[in-house]
Amino acid sequence: MKNYAELFQNKDFIHSCVVSLKFSAVVVVGQFTLGFALAFLFQKKRPFSGIGRTSVILPWVVPPVALGLMWKWILRSGKMGLLNAVLIQLGGSPKDWLGSNMALTTLMFVTVWIGVPFTFMLEMAGLQKIPGELYEAGAIDGANGFQKFIYLTIPMMKSTFLINLIMITIGTIGYFDIIYALTGGGPKNATEVLPLYMYNSAFKFHQLGQGAAMAVIMLLISLILTVVYMFVFKGESEE
Repeated sequence: MKNYAELFQNKDFIHSCVVSLKFSAVVVVGQFTLGFALAFLFQKKRPFSGIGRTSVILPWVVPPVALGLMWKWILRSGKMGLLNAVLIQLGGSPKDWLGSNMALTTLMFVTVWIGVPFTFMLEMAGLQKIPGELYEAGAIDGANGFQKFIYLTIPMMKSTFLINLIMITIGTIGYFDIIYALTGGGPKNATEVLPLYMYNSAFKFHQLGQGAAMAVIMLLISLILTVVYMFVFKGESEE
């Protein structure tokens, strides 16, 4: 209990919790929304849909270390970074994507991009399980495309939504590798999420007790959010 009491009196721990809350909220909403939108867009066979699907899942097949190195090169400050080089060619000025107050926003974008393939594949599988007869019956009843989406697609996808939200929330709360590779928690702890603070406390400053306490806190947060999701979707996922 001493470790927990010390943690909640520690300003750095509170700061890392706030950063994690912002990071997780934006990433979960962004990944879920974009992944489902892309799955809905590419679920049917259209021209270039195969290329679109391949492009979406590409980050999933690249090792995290390679992704970290790739984004470090893209977001490098000055003229050496790919993104800044493009901005300069377009008449803009280079930005310090990872060394300024833009760092957390940049990491949110990168994390969403990396996580979208998982949501895309899961939601695509859920969409393809919906019987086509339901849409045919809806068309016979005079339902338009928007009404089919609201009254047929969304209700049939709720069980998939529940599983997806639980898994990406747990994954985001414990997200570590890309943040560690790109910023290491900087600048000035602006991107020091809870898993990174836990790592530093346990292995850099050898505060193993506090590191273990933070791991338990992260587990409890994940369990609480899982219960909340299940309460929100209670009964609906079984319909």
